[in-house]
Amino acid sequence: MRLSQSLALTFFLFGALITGGLVARHVTQARAEAYARTRRLGAVTLEAVRSLVQAQARQGRFLELGRDLSGLVRLADVATVVVYDGRGRRLLARGDDAALLARLPPPGRGAPPDGIYLASTSVALGARGRGTLQVGFRTASLEERLRRIAAEGVQAGVTASLALALAGWLIGLFAGERIERVVARIEKLSAEPERFRPLSRGSGGDSEVSRLAAAFNRMGARLKAATEARRRLEEERRELTAMLVHDLKTPLTVIRSGVSLLGEIAPRGPDGRREHERTYELLELSTERLQRMVEDVLQLAKLEEASELKREEDVALDELARACAKDFALVAGGRRQTLALELPETPLAPVRGDGRLLRRVLDNLVHNAVEHTPPGGTITLSARAEGGGVLVEVSDSGPGVPPEARAEVFRKFFQKDVKRHVGNVGLGLALCEKVVTRHGGTIGVGDARPRGARFYFSIPAA
Repeated sequence: MRLSQSLALTFFLFGALITGGLVARHVTQARAEAYARTRRLGAVTLEAVRSLVQAQARQGRFLELGRDLSGLVRLADVATVVVYDGRGRRLLARGDDAALLARLPPPGRGAPPDGIYLASTSVALGARGRGTLQVGFRTASLEERLRRIAAEGVQAGVTASLALALAGWLIGLFAGERIERVVARIEKLSAEPERFRPLSRGSGGDSEVSRLAAAFNRMGARLKAATEARRRLEEERRELTAMLVHDLKTPLTVIRSGVSLLGEIAPRGPDGRREHERTYELLELSTERLQRMVEDVLQLAKLEEASELKREEDVALDELARACAKDFALVAGGRRQTLALELPETPLAPVRGDGRLLRRVLDNLVHNAVEHTPPGGTITLSARAEGGGVLVEVSDSGPGVPPEARAEVFRKFFQKDVKRHVGNVGLGLALCEKVVTRHGGTIGVGDARPRGARFYFSIPAA
């Protein structure tokens, strides 16, 4: 539920509850006043009848008293008048309904019939001593008055509830909409800080919403400036990286050519080996490694600049795996390692992407396996169809990747333990992850059998 709707509903219910409570209190007070008024009128009537009965009883004029009570019943809207002697026997009884008189209980001996309110008091009966006077009043008019009070209260309550609830609904919508505008701007700011536009504070003065809008404007301005500064730094970094890579490639080529030339003209012993053979091998290996690092930096910079692949074609990963295994066979053989290639008999479905980048992924994974597999070990390169795509695996019999390093092994410049299976400076595997992700695939690392590391990636078929 939206914030404006929640606030509106809250104000609506709150207003309805308050109005309902006020109306209920008003109706209760009105009913209490009606009962009190009826009791006062009954007490006045009872006292007047008591005076009449005592006056006639002192003179022993009970016959005239009976006629007076009959007239009182007709004129004073009294239902019944009954006089009891000291023993509880009826002396006089007058009423507007003979059947009602038959159902009247003596004072204190039962409940009155429905629709009758009985009031009793002591009365002096002259020579007959003291007795009890009982006057019955009909409650029909009272009940009618109470029904009118209840109906008027309900009507007024419904009207007031609707008015107050509508006002609360409008207040909730107004406040909620203002807050929602700020929330929408905050969400947009987090996604596109460079496109920040200040939020109008309106005419709220120093209200909480106006202060919130002002704080948002300050935050947005700072975030926009920080984003622009970071973007400028990123552009400068990419330009510096490209210049460094370009400036390093030429001297590296010269150094590699010079080392190769010196190796060819170096004096050789009776066994045909060059003097300082190990030094030449280390120079060639280090130069090749440095050149691969420079190329990885260049490829990473290109991938980070572009949001899409610049080149797409149908690529046969089984053919790339076959060519990669052929190129690394001599390197693995020189290290007394075995490089095995496992491919299905039928050609695999092609994938869509950049063949040169995918070949770079294979080269980096196989190169890492060669680097971290001891002499006499085995490296396996395989490719097969799986789940509507092509799965490529590179396994070795080296020390493997520590479990605590697997979550970060594809992060750029990650080096948890260079003596284990995490690469040199953390660029080769980061490049692999970038390339596979740009091709819509996934990449991961696990354990090989019986031991070693297993790197794998899967790319959807074209």
